[in-house]
Amino acid sequence: MPKSKSSSLLLTTAGFVLPALASRASRDLSRAGYQFLTKSPAPRNPASPEVRWSEALLWAAAAGAIGGLARLTARRLLAETDIPTEGDDMDEALIELQES
Repeated sequence: MPKSKSSSLLLTTAGFVLPALASRASRDLSRAGYQFLTKSPAPRNPASPEVRWSEALLWAAAAGAIGGLARLTARRLLAETDIPTEGDDMDEALIELQES
């Protein structure tokens, strides 16, 4: 049974929004974890000259690892549903929406 245009649009929107929400939550978690471990706030701009290299490297490694895991987890969970995610699934969903 073909999907309606509104359900396709809803699923495609969810495919964009859910990984973004996971990424945002992971940033907040990264900041809280960094502050807990170092007893100082995470750098707002790690590239700033006022931030020591060790702080910038620690923040980049922690935020990158946690963010990557969050996005991967969201995409893997979505892969088991009808919700398209990035890549070929999303391209096909967008083409389907344009054609309908």
